[in-house]
Amino acid sequence: MATRSAIGYKLPNGKIRAKYCHLDGYVEGGVGQTLQEHYQAAFKIGQMVELGDMSSLAAEVADCSFYGRDVEYTTSETTPQDYDDFQDFITNYEGCEYFYVWNGNEWLVSEGDLDLVFDRVEDRLKAAA
Repeated sequence: MATRSAIGYKLPNGKIRAKYCHLDGYVEGGVGQTLQEHYQAAFKIGQMVELGDMSSLAAEVADCSFYGRDVEYTTSETTPQDYDDFQDFITNYEGCEYFYVWNGNEWLVSEGDLDLVFDRVEDRLKAAA
């Protein structure tokens, strides 16, 4: 069963550019840990998001499984979208269990609620260790 997530980064204008990830969205041992350990450079984060919706995230962009590039998928939703703020971001991915945002310095995560509570991924991983 899928643990869906949305992954995005803050743009200079304050908007969030984001996309969908179908598998392994949880923090520990999943998308959160992969982002924290392998996606700290703005260029790599941008490259991964710009390739659009994905089936799964890997340590290297080349090894990720993207809809449209690697997985046959016929929809226009394979490109990233821009959202006005955190509320808009979460609302538009309401079926996701986890929401990840790179704020320019670190990864933040919210667990599928509309309370807009974001924790540092680093703190969540340390607490789980």
